[in-house]
Amino acid sequence: MKAQRVLLAIVVAAATLTACGPLQVGAAATVGDQRITSEQLDNGVRDFEAAMSAAKIPADQVQLPGTVPQAVLLQLANINQFTQVGLANGVVISEGEIDAFISQQGGKASVEQALLGRGVPPSSVRDWLRASISAQKMITELGGGTDEAATTAGQQKLGLEAEKIPVKFNPRYGNFDPAQGWVPSNRFGSITPAAPQGEAPPAQGEAPPAQGEAPPAG
Repeated sequence: MKAQRVLLAIVVAAATLTACGPLQVGAAATVGDQRITSEQLDNGVRDFEAAMSAAKIPADQVQLPGTVPQAVLLQLANINQFTQVGLANGVVISEGEIDAFISQQGGKASVEQALLGRGVPPSSVRDWLRASISAQKMITELGGGTDEAATTAGQQKLGLEAEKIPVKFNPRYGNFDPAQGWVPSNRFGSITPAAPQGEAPPAQGEAPPAQGEAPPAG
């Protein structure tokens, strides 16, 4: 069987996001009743930057959805939110499923390098894949099929499930708009807005990005 040649995208579908508001001390973001600490974000940023340096990928060769801290924070929030959505809907992804997907994509190094273009630190790759595979399964189950109409319906229903687990970012990291992603801020310099939320995952069978090429944002 021909290996699946696509990296699944976490669908950031109509999540309830608030750019500012009271957060627990030391929190970079809250996801439902869980929090992403500033220390977790700092560790993720260091891991990401070290991986970029080791891979000799210049920062200007990737189009991250924001600055490095913003891109990493967005991915950590996506992972947390869609992991919670999956568990709430009884979707459990085994380590074997993740291993099989990595093998189909050419191995750990290939997957890690491709996901760097999305702002995913190597230490978070398995969690990202777990959340992404879970989201893809829910889209199929909620939509009742894999054709275009079913996929669209599944994404919409998944968005409603995601709304039950709102995400709130600490304003010190910038302003996030649900429709545009991170919006320009003088404090953080010029940034590239993230792809609009609710965007469909890449079609099955689509080739993964070449090394050093930025995958679709989000």
